[in-house]
Amino acid sequence: MKNFKFLSVLAIAMLALNLTSCKDDDGGEAENKITITIEEPTDGGTIAMADCAVVHIHVDFDATVENHEVEIVLHPEGDVNDKIIDYDEHDHDQKITFEQEVDLCSYAAGTCFHLEVVACADHDCAKKETAEAEFCLQ
Repeated sequence: MKNFKFLSVLAIAMLALNLTSCKDDDGGEAENKITITIEEPTDGGTIAMADCAVVHIHVDFDATVENHEVEIVLHPEGDVNDKIIDYDEHDHDQKITFEQEVDLCSYAAGTCFHLEVVACADHDCAKKETAEAEFCLQ
């Protein structure tokens, strides 16, 4: 009788795992592809000093199955410790949009910035997509 209860619980647990995992129609793991689009600022672009108070950062994450973890870091070129944006989100939506206004007026004209973006395609982040953009104040 103990074996029957144990096997019943084990069968229910296996069924629950099968229903909640990411599977395709053939029963195998569905391949999750993530596309990162940095809408603003443009790579190699310049921001006029007159517009430095309201610099718009816009990044879209589109997954074929689901997103798992997204990270966005904005810092002056060469100074990774001066993080203007340090964003990290665990979300399973198929589409994630990040938008934020930043004030860069405390930096001198000619300062360049590096926007680094990472998206995890699986729970362990063994497979990830990256994107980056560099822009400067003018």
